[in-house]
Amino acid sequence: MAGRKVLKGKDLYKVLFYGVIFTVVAVGILAFWGVREIRRDAAVVAVENSARGLSGAVTVLVNAVSNSNSEIESKILMSLKPSVLHAEFGKVFKQHSSLTAVMIADGQGLVYMLARRPDGLMETVPTRGGDLSTAWTLWRADGSRSKTKPASPFERQMVDKTLSEEFKHLMPGKVNWRSSYRFHGASESWITASSLVETDTGESFMVSYVFPIDAIVNQLGGAEKGGAEKVFIFWETGKVLPIPNIDGEKVLGDRASKALPFDKVGDPVIAGAAARLAADSGKHEAPFSYKVNDEIWWAYVLPLSVFGDTMSLGVAMPRRNIVSTLTSDTFLQVFGSILVFMAACVLFLLHKYRARIEAMGMRKEAARNADDVLQLIAAGESGRLEFKQTLRFNLRSGKNGKEIEHANMKTVVAFMNSEGGTLLVGVADNGIVAGFDEDNFGNEDRALLHFNNLVNQHIGDEFARYVDTLAIKVRDKCVLRAFCSPAPTPAILKNGQDEEFYVRSGPASRQLSLSQFYEWLQNH
Repeated sequence: MAGRKVLKGKDLYKVLFYGVIFTVVAVGILAFWGVREIRRDAAVVAVENSARGLSGAVTVLVNAVSNSNSEIESKILMSLKPSVLHAEFGKVFKQHSSLTAVMIADGQGLVYMLARRPDGLMETVPTRGGDLSTAWTLWRADGSRSKTKPASPFERQMVDKTLSEEFKHLMPGKVNWRSSYRFHGASESWITASSLVETDTGESFMVSYVFPIDAIVNQLGGAEKGGAEKVFIFWETGKVLPIPNIDGEKVLGDRASKALPFDKVGDPVIAGAAARLAADSGKHEAPFSYKVNDEIWWAYVLPLSVFGDTMSLGVAMPRRNIVSTLTSDTFLQVFGSILVFMAACVLFLLHKYRARIEAMGMRKEAARNADDVLQLIAAGESGRLEFKQTLRFNLRSGKNGKEIEHANMKTVVAFMNSEGGTLLVGVADNGIVAGFDEDNFGNEDRALLHFNNLVNQHIGDEFARYVDTLAIKVRDKCVLRAFCSPAPTPAILKNGQDEEFYVRSGPASRQLSLSQFYEWLQNH
């Protein structure tokens, strides 16, 4: 059978044995990797959804202000008369106590501004190129007014540049949040929400509402967080403001003092997220994980500005809030234990039935047709191949003889106690295919039955499974092929009252003495 690639008995066992180990390791790795990817995807979705949900809660704040004035904004912006603007926006200030200022801008910068002060509303209608700090009018609660200066210094060029830049980039229908510290030195205490308004004449103006950070804190503190345990606002300056959980009661006071550098924040979870954000600006683009006190947290910051450069809304949630039962550490441990247990059971069964598996593998080497037999004959007798011309007929005496049957069974036993092999009955010692017509069985089936009966009688029926017999026509002659696999236990040949033990030694079968058998047994 030259050129045929087959798995030998021991090779088949090794393939199955190591195949089970490889499969278990592969499944374990794939399961771990798969659960890890599921965890990551679940975490990304969870923190992104939480951040977007909270950003919607923030947008509700400006919508509440802008919607109440949306019907009149387009009309009053057509004239831009200060008296009309002051009267209409003054109503908005009365309805929304958290509103601090309203600014109207076009592509060149500030057009109008109305700001709340303890003693009234302060208004400015700046001229192009003028000094913003000298153009204020204070409208007091009693209706009187007077010229005044702003409490905080405003740099006109910076205001116009910032507003015109935002105007050019802001898309209709969108709300852009920015930190007001970009306008003046008010730190992170104020934020601005801007949107575009188109008049009936087709002109567009940007209306910006300014709120204290307290308003955002209260809005976020009472909002549904969607699994997030930590909420914070992060500024490009590296400062961070934790958002406390608020249940109905508003947070009052100067929140600017609460916006601290990340290394000054007392909450280790928020401080850890802010530190990574400050160190790597790329983390602004995607959720990321980090460890705090041996616990894995996931964080994500959603820029509230269309420019993505001033302030972002951040959320952080522990992995335990994200992972499901099928992605938990407990699941991995249980799955791993079951996998190892199943592998151990399979390996135990493989070891238990190793002999049968090896026998199955060995049978793949067995000759199945005339060409296979001729290839074997061409190779000549060896430690795994022997020729016998007859099964029971003694050519010398001219009659059937037990000694011929014994010689055949001796070869079978020797193969079983060695590496296995093939016995060809009907082939002369010189390789000539003679057939076994002299045995006079009448037909092939009777020859096979007689051979199998000899195995059961002289070796034992428990060893019959290790002998595969087949009658094959070769050059019009019948050849009995007996393929023998190695037996897991010593095969003893019963010869009358005697018991004999044979092994292959080159192309011959050699009988071992009792001491040699003992030595063989120790080695096997």
